[in-house]
Amino acid sequence: MLTFLGFVALAICIYIIGKLIALPFKIIKNIVIGLIVGSAAIWAVDLFGMGIEMNVVNALLASVVVYIISSFL
Repeated sequence: MLTFLGFVALAICIYIIGKLIALPFKIIKNIVIGLIVGSAAIWAVDLFGMGIEMNVVNALLASVVVYIISSFL
């Protein structure tokens, strides 16, 4: 019985550690997806001749705007 409880405790610990390790990867994935969406939005606006500079700050700001707009739809 004690061995079974040890296995259960170990499984719970591995699950918690896995969740803690996966959290930074989710954050990095969301930032990268946001940069891609923001860059695509800036590129789409630039097609209309508005002349927006492409850099990381503009891409992040555009991704936030696109995220906010898409959350209302």
